[in-house]
Amino acid sequence: MKRMFDPTVFDNLKVIIEGAIYDLDLDGELQVVNRRDLVDLANMSRQFSMDIAVSAEMLGRVELSSDLENISGELLKRLDRPGCSVTVSFFQEVKRSSMIKEKLEQWKKEMQEIWGESWEIELSSIETLDPNQPMKLSATIRFDRLFYEDNIDDLEELLPYMMSTLR
Repeated sequence: MKRMFDPTVFDNLKVIIEGAIYDLDLDGELQVVNRRDLVDLANMSRQFSMDIAVSAEMLGRVELSSDLENISGELLKRLDRPGCSVTVSFFQEVKRSSMIKEKLEQWKKEMQEIWGESWEIELSSIETLDPNQPMKLSATIRFDRLFYEDNIDDLEELLPYMMSTLR
């Protein structure tokens, strides 16, 4: 009889964050608005993300990803400590304004009050050619380390920070 592979670190972390988010959804604290679980065969990577909202004003996304090095290293037992990258993003639409730079600076300051200044917060704005359409703002936090099975609690700890940002 053939043995199946044990779940990968990616799968284990995905199950933990997905379960924690769905628990908050069931408790009425947030709403899950989208979910993606992708395998990219071109570069042999995996990506999982969930989009959440507390109100219509802002959307939050938590994303896990694992690359070829971590996936193959774990499956072939050539990597001692495989892990996943984690990114947290937020999206909102605002009325067009000549004060967009000030709006972005204020948003960054608000996010730094919640997340601290240890992490780089990347802000961007998108303006369409249609003057009647709102501007789209995004903020992304890329953690400069991998998340591992032995620090799963760190992954779950992101959710209260996300909830604070979304409120």
